[in-house]
Amino acid sequence: MSVLVRKGKLDMVHIQNSTLAGGVAVGTVAPSNIGIHGAMVIGTLAGMISVLGYRFLLPQLQRIRIHDTCGVHNLHGMPGLMAGIT
Repeated sequence: MSVLVRKGKLDMVHIQNSTLAGGVAVGTVAPSNIGIHGAMVIGTLAGMISVLGYRFLLPQLQRIRIHDTCGVHNLHGMPGLMAGIT
């Protein structure tokens, strides 16, 4: 996803955040019996959502003067919400 939103270049911030976001999402649904395939799908989707949020939503939040300096919304908020719905 990082390569797609950056036109062929990897961004280490995207990779680090998406890795952690996958763990957050899988940890959110940990009490459920999702199996290994479910964990892979949920983790991958959370990583993709995190990268998209970091790339497109964070500039919109900054424009309305909401400063998410640590990326909490992209790292915990959106993946946790997605996992909760799952």
